[in-house]
Amino acid sequence: MSILRQIFETLREYYAAKPDYPRWSPNPIEVIVSAVLLQGSAWKSVEKVLNEFRTKELLDFDKIVQQTDEQLAEIIRPVGFQTKKAQRLRAVARHILERCGGDLDRYFVRDVDAIRRELLSISGIGHGTADNILLYAGQVSIYMVDTFTCRVLMRHGIVSQHANESQIQDLIHQELTPDEEPYGAKLFQKMQEYLVRLCRDFCDKSRPDCFRCPLNIYLPEGGALGLLEKSVPPRRTTPTPPREGNYGRPSYGEKNYSPPAEGGHFAKQDDGVVPHGYATKKTAELPPDLNDTERRIVEAIGTEPIPIDTVVLAVQLPVHIVRATIVVLQMKKLVCQVEGNQVRRS
Repeated sequence: MSILRQIFETLREYYAAKPDYPRWSPNPIEVIVSAVLLQGSAWKSVEKVLNEFRTKELLDFDKIVQQTDEQLAEIIRPVGFQTKKAQRLRAVARHILERCGGDLDRYFVRDVDAIRRELLSISGIGHGTADNILLYAGQVSIYMVDTFTCRVLMRHGIVSQHANESQIQDLIHQELTPDEEPYGAKLFQKMQEYLVRLCRDFCDKSRPDCFRCPLNIYLPEGGALGLLEKSVPPRRTTPTPPREGNYGRPSYGEKNYSPPAEGGHFAKQDDGVVPHGYATKKTAELPPDLNDTERRIVEAIGTEPIPIDTVVLAVQLPVHIVRATIVVLQMKKLVCQVEGNQVRRS
């Protein structure tokens, strides 16, 4: 299973019990109008303008074209850049009328690449807007790369920080094939919905909450790429180890610290002062009947209370597996849980 498919399944499981996220309107004309108006604007402003369009019965390509730029600009003023957007909206409406007389079923049944080139030829219509129209109005299997998608994939090291929209779109098309359930455009729509929700719930632009994020198990070693150390919760070890470089990595030049053992993330220390997620000299005293998962989790837990979320990041396993294993280890009296989400070596 590809990494993007794993991410999709993780988010689908996480958001399965959550309330449904507001989706695009089933009316394709509303989607097209929204896609043009949404450029550089907030969704609340777009909804306000859409309500005005409904009240004035303007959700019709013929009626939009009949409006002057000035009349249309006055209606869409709340979204900003109203003069340019009025021109773009009329140009898109005129284009669809010329191609198929306003019949969107006839419009979207044509070759996808041809439709995309035509939309991109309209002044002010970029790749995001064109793909938005194709995906949500035409139900075409083409992923719309937005800011949220770029943020998540770049922070997880799935694409480089310098990847462009076309490269990201190609990767998603390769790893999320439209014949997988949910099928076709629905697959790409759900993936985008999940990533938007993830960014609003956890993956904030400046203050991400990586430790509660359901995708934290997919973060590269050292944490999310491009983030400052302030996103890391305070450690409870005493003394607090100095840091340098990527977040979560100890400064190996300091006293009481040594680099991880070759071939793994855990290194035996000469004393008990170690960063969370690294084994102490007690590793050699562990019972021989532990399986690999149990051993890794015990090694990641120190004698001082440590958040279970930190253990999850250290061992790179799903949180439900870590919690279930901790219960088993409690029964074996190797660890004990303190203060709810805190766990320590017994």
